[in-house]
Amino acid sequence: MHLNESPYPPPKHVIEAVIRYLQFSNRYQHPELFRRFSELAAEYSGVEPSNVLPTPGGDGALRIIFYNLAQPGDKVVTLYPSYSMYRVYSSVRGLRHVRVGLVEGEDWWYVDRDGLLREVRDARLVVIDNPNNPTGSAVLDKDLVEEVAGSVKGFLVIDEAYYEFYGRSFAQLVYDYPNILIVRTLSKAFSLAGLRVGYLIGDGDVIKALRKTTTPFDIALPSLVAGIKALEDPSYVRDIVNEVSANREYLREGLMKLGLRVFNSYTNFLLIKDNRDLFTPLMARSIATRNVLSGYYRVTVGTREQCELLLRVLGDVLEDRNTE
Repeated sequence: MHLNESPYPPPKHVIEAVIRYLQFSNRYQHPELFRRFSELAAEYSGVEPSNVLPTPGGDGALRIIFYNLAQPGDKVVTLYPSYSMYRVYSSVRGLRHVRVGLVEGEDWWYVDRDGLLREVRDARLVVIDNPNNPTGSAVLDKDLVEEVAGSVKGFLVIDEAYYEFYGRSFAQLVYDYPNILIVRTLSKAFSLAGLRVGYLIGDGDVIKALRKTTTPFDIALPSLVAGIKALEDPSYVRDIVNEVSANREYLREGLMKLGLRVFNSYTNFLLIKDNRDLFTPLMARSIATRNVLSGYYRVTVGTREQCELLLRVLGDVLEDRNTE
C-alpha cells in the first residue's frame, strides 16, 4: 500500500486485446496505433489530437519536459512536499531547484500563493502536481494557474496523475496559454501502472516540437494496445474511482477511530501525521507504506479487504505501543 497503484486489475477486454497483439511482437508497432491512441486521448480530454503526445507513462512525459524544455542552470520551481521525481529530474539535468512550501491546515494543505508567484517570475519550469502527492490536496485554482502561466518566463507543467479521482482539469487552458503543459497517466484509475502509458496535453506547436524528440515506437506494443482499448471503453474507470473513493473514506474513518490524524484527500491515497514509527512494525507484518516525511505516512487505498487488514494490524500495533 505504498506505490499508489490501483488495487484492481484492468478489465478483461483490455487484457484480451493485449494477448491478441503479442503474436506481432516481432514487428514494430504500426504508426496507426500511435495515431489512434492520440485521437482517443484527445477525445477523452476534450482537446484536439494535435494537442496530445503519447508517452511511456506520466514519468515519460516529465522526462520529455525536463530534458527538452530546460537547460543546466535553469530555475525550476516545485511545491514541497510534492512528487519526488521532480527533484530527481532537476538534479540529473543540473537545474536550480527551488521549492515553495505547502501550508498544513487542519484537513487540507494549501499553497503559499504569494511565495509561489514571487518565485515563478524567473523560472524556466514550474511543475505542480494537482492534486498534490503526498498530501492529497488540490492546490491550484483557475485564477492561480492563469497568474502563474502569465508570470513565468518558461512553462507551467500541471501533473494531473490523479485527475480521474479529482474530476477537474486545466487541459482547456492550453488554448489560452501556450506555455501550459498537462501531464496525464493511465497508471492510476485505468489500472495500467505496469504497462507505462501516459500522454502530454499542450499547445499544438509545443507538442509538435516535442514530438520531434520522440518516435512512434517509444511506447511498447502491448502498452499502446492496452491504452487504446482502455480509452475506447473507459467506463470501467468510473467504477474503480467510485470503489476506491468509498474505500478511502472507510479507511480514513477507521484510521481516525484509532486516534490518528488523517488529512482529507482527492486521490487514491491518504496522508497520516504521527511521530511514532509506524513503518517498521507494519513492514514486519508485510504491509508496505511510504514514510514520505518525518512524522508523515502515505498509505495507498486498497480493496476493502486490504483496508480492513491494515486497520486491524495497525490497531494491534498501536495497542502494543500503548501497553509498552
